[in-house]
Amino acid sequence: MGRLIIVTRPALAPGFQLAGVEAFAAQDGETAQRLVAGWLDAGETGLLAVDDGLLANFDPALRRQMEAADRLPCIAIPGGGPLEPGTSPRRQITEMIRRAIGIHITFGGEQSA
Repeated sequence: MGRLIIVTRPALAPGFQLAGVEAFAAQDGETAQRLVAGWLDAGETGLLAVDDGLLANFDPALRRQMEAADRLPCIAIPGGGPLEPGTSPRRQITEMIRRAIGIHITFGGEQSA
């Protein structure tokens, strides 16, 4: 598995490409979903890293298919900013920690959700 494929927002794709990584820009979750579905259908191999803001908008059926894919495992990467209005950087960090360790944390002065 010597291939890394990145799906991220258009502003971030050139940075990955300059680093020599195969990066694809997707303006929205639907575009990213079409790219990933095509690779899964084609039997592509490698490691797939998808912007977490794009991945959050994927169809649940495709997410299940991605989780079951042995040849193209997927990880979520932080996209550098929220896609949805009202999402704070603290909320993003809290969600990343929850996914990584399985525990929901709160910052001082916040209520647990």
